[in-house]
Order: sequence, then structure tokens, then C-alpha cells
Amino acid sequence: MNILYHDVLYLLACAANGKKAEKNRITAMDLDALYALCKEHKITALVSCVLTEHLKENPEQFARWQQEQMKALYRDMNFAAERAKILGFLEENGIWYMPLKGIVLKEYYPKPELREFADNDILFDQNFAEQVEQFMLAEGYERKQSDSGHVMEYEKEPCFNFEMHRALYHTNNPVFYNYYKDVKSRLLKDENNAYGYHFSDEDFYVFMVSHTYRHYRDNGVGIRNLLDIYMYNFKKSQSLDFAYIEAQLETIEAATFEKQMRQLAQRAFGSENEQFTAEQEEVLAFYFASGAYGTREQAAKNHMKKLIGQTDFSAKSRTKYWFKRLFDMQTYKRDFPRAYKTIIAIPFLIVYRCLRGLTKAGRLKEENERLKQLEQ
Repeated sequence: MNILYHDVLYLLACAANGKKAEKNRITAMDLDALYALCKEHKITALVSCVLTEHLKENPEQFARWQQEQMKALYRDMNFAAERAKILGFLEENGIWYMPLKGIVLKEYYPKPELREFADNDILFDQNFAEQVEQFMLAEGYERKQSDSGHVMEYEKEPCFNFEMHRALYHTNNPVFYNYYKDVKSRLLKDENNAYGYHFSDEDFYVFMVSHTYRHYRDNGVGIRNLLDIYMYNFKKSQSLDFAYIEAQLETIEAATFEKQMRQLAQRAFGSENEQFTAEQEEVLAFYFASGAYGTREQAAKNHMKKLIGQTDFSAKSRTKYWFKRLFDMQTYKRDFPRAYKTIIAIPFLIVYRCLRGLTKAGRLKEENERLKQLEQ
């Protein structure tokens, strides 16, 4: 790992543990490169709270980093107001719901607004999907066409993005889907509302790990995901039932991944005197290279490996990959569940996908070029 990565880990550890950073170390940092990397990983507000007290003699840098805290606070307040409207609608219409992921995790950070986010996720009773859709559209949101079967994604200017989950996982993640398909039976009722629910502390952690693991396998994950693991354990470790957690993680085949992440998170943010192993350095470099939400290159690698079991990116492998993409029956089962049940419809679905591909020729060409680049 390079010096910049170690600088970021040091600053995050200071922020996470409420410690002051050493001024001489701050002075030696490349603040422009640091800023760019923190923006990519959506951790500028958190890092800023450690940096700014050492930047008062540098007005330009002080203003830039201080602004990140202000922007994060403004964004958090606006999202909270919008989220209150949505949850109010669900309450008024007797629709059970549960806020997910960052909405919960931010409460474990030094200040809630310092845990930056791109969207808010809310699980709700899928039997009311049509009513939720009508409400969101009436509120001025636009439905994104790129959303998947288990999520309805909505956007509204200037910055709002809400993912309304009919389910926690799609059927194309069978292990996670089967574990969470009856998710309401795992939930606990909120005390301060009529229709809100939440996970137990242990079940929230299991879901957080499963979500991180899915991203890790698909696109890669960023350093903030590792920090989430640390912050949750830092605040909850004394009360968590790890025997239960480990049993659940074994069920969803994520126990080894969680153990490695927890050990790495503790070393990265909680243990100043220990050295990283060569393997840990490699994993951290992967996290930093993945950005906040993974990369298209990593997604291409993982997708090819999943479909054809190899990632040599040769012309022969790419041809095999595209053939498998077109004739992968799991895709038809996922995207066209009703038609898939009728065998005679499958040839027509294949033709339809070919024609639809013509409208996405630019994106498909871009993906193929990316695979070619990975061959080099």
C-alpha cells in the first residue's frame, strides 16, 4: 500500500476513536491527493473533522475541507425531511416498513452527518408497491429504469435518491434471497410508531455483512464499508451475541468473510502498534482501488468469473462470455418470471433481448472494450 492509503487509515482511525491527529504528520500529507481519494470514497466530511483544526494557517485548504462538513450536514438534514414524508405516508396507510443500511449506521458515527451516503434505503410491505409508486411520483420523484426487480429506485432534484425495497435481495442471489425471503419474521417492532420495524442488533450486523459481501463479490467495496464494520463493533461488541451471529453467517456462507473483515477493521482503525500482513495490505489496496461503490472493471471481472469460471479476458473467453450472457437461463428466469414459465416463450425472449441490445449498443461496446483492456 502507498503512503496516501496509510494517511487515510490514520485519519479515519483518529475520527473513529475521537483522537487528535499529530500536526507534523498532517503537514507531511499531500492534501490535494488526500481530498481526491476521500471524495471518491465519500469520507471527506469525516476526515475533515480531524484535519481542519490543523489547517487554520492554510485558509484555502481549511475552507475546502470545512465546506465538506457543511455540505454533509445540509444533505443529511434535507434527506431526513424527505424521509419523514415517506415514512409518514407509510404510517398513514398502514404499511409496515424498516429503514436500512446507512440510515441506521450513521447513528454509530461521531456525528450522524459525517457518515456520507448516496441514497436512503427503506424496506416496505411489497403488497403496497403500487401505492408507494403513486406517492413517490406525486411527490415529484422520477422512477429510475435501471432498478432491479426487488427495488424501486426514485430520484428528485436537487439531490434525493430513495431505494424502496420490496425485498432485501433478488432471486439472482439465491443464498441471501432464501435467507431473507420471510424477513418480517426476523424483525422487531419499533416502540415509537405504529408500523415501523427494526432488526435486532445481531440481525442488523448479519445483514450489514451480507450486503457488504455481495458488493465485494460483484463490484468490489470501498474503505468506508470496512469502517462501518469497525464502528458498529466498536459501539456494540460488548453486547453482541457472536455465537448467534456466527451461526447465521455460516448459513449464508459469509462467516469467513466477516471474520477477515472484522480482524482487518480492528487492525486498520483500532490497533496502532500492529503491522499489516502482506495479505491484509493486498485486501486494503483492493478496497481503496474500488472506490465507495466498487468499479466497473471489478464488476466485469467478477461477472465473467461467475458466468464462465475464468478471467483470462482472451478473445475466446470474451466470446464465451457473451454467448453465456445471451443464453443464461437464470437471467430470463429473473427478468421475465411469468414468460419464463412457458417454454415456447423463451426463443422469443432471446430475440427480444437481441433487439433490446441494439438500443444499448454503446454500453455493450464499452463493456467489451473494458474486457479487452483487462486482457492487457
